[in-house]
Amino acid sequence: MDLTGYKFEEPNMCQRVDKKLLAEAKKRGFYCGNTPYNKLFNNLFFGGGKITFKKDLDESFKESAFPYLKSFMMSFEPKQEEKEAISALLLSELVEA
Repeated sequence: MDLTGYKFEEPNMCQRVDKKLLAEAKKRGFYCGNTPYNKLFNNLFFGGGKITFKKDLDESFKESAFPYLKSFMMSFEPKQEEKEAISALLLSELVEA
């Protein structure tokens, strides 16, 4: 699945799980995974920190995916495992691990 053209929902504090993104996260091994992006999610979620965007990142993708990611990470709706998996998926597309 190519996420660069994906239509992300408007960011909000009750962000629900997008079934397509969850399926892709599972397919790529981010659900209950032990990848650098799962670890990055946990570091950001529990302790904060800085990220470095990929150098060749499409600006329009960044402008739609990053606000969605931030609101999704703060949302009260998803289960933690689903939140981690989808966030790790998006982080893998947006930032350097």
